Amino acid sequence: MSKAPVRRRTASHEVSAALLRAAETVLDRDGSAGVTVRAVAVAAEVSPTSVYNRFLSKDGLTVALAMRTLTQLAEAIDVPKDLGPDERFRQACRNYRAFALRHPARYALIFGSGSPLEDQSSEVAEAGRAVFTVLTGLIGDLEGVGAERDLAESAQVVWAAIHGSVTIEQAGIGQTPDADATFEHVLDLLTHGLAT
Repeated sequence: MSKAPVRRRTASHEVSAALLRAAETVLDRDGSAGVTVRAVAVAAEVSPTSVYNRFLSKDGLTVALAMRTLTQLAEAIDVPKDLGPDERFRQACRNYRAFALRHPARYALIFGSGSPLEDQSSEVAEAGRAVFTVLTGLIGDLEGVGAERDLAESAQVVWAAIHGSVTIEQAGIGQTPDADATFEHVLDLLTHGLAT
């Protein structure tokens, strides 16, 4: 007599991760408006109830996606310390740009209108502040940037410059022929300004 195969129960964190991967697929393909419980369930090949069981609502799913995106962005800009401070800063900014251009829908989810980051008391905003802290650390490490400079203010200026550059490039409204060269010029201006 043969025994019935033992079915292994999928761990809760594995189910959540699989659903988030499916949600990213939908987000990347259809944008924020396309991320619905039903669309994610179809992409994950599960029932909508499975999505509700993990995230409670579409808003819960959106928050989880925003948290995951912020983690990915933080990882992208957290450049290893084996580079000098100037090159580390520049590489982090390049990685920020590359992430935004590679994942425009994810980028819009966290920085576009209606972002979960708008609620400054939320866990998403706390995760956003953690990304900002990585940027302030990079600026603090640059030669010539010390305690006499307000690192948060400098980081806000840098973020405005690189976010603005990325947004112009994504919209296709740049006024220069080579977006790569223009971005490098932005980095030249930023590093010069931070050093003086």
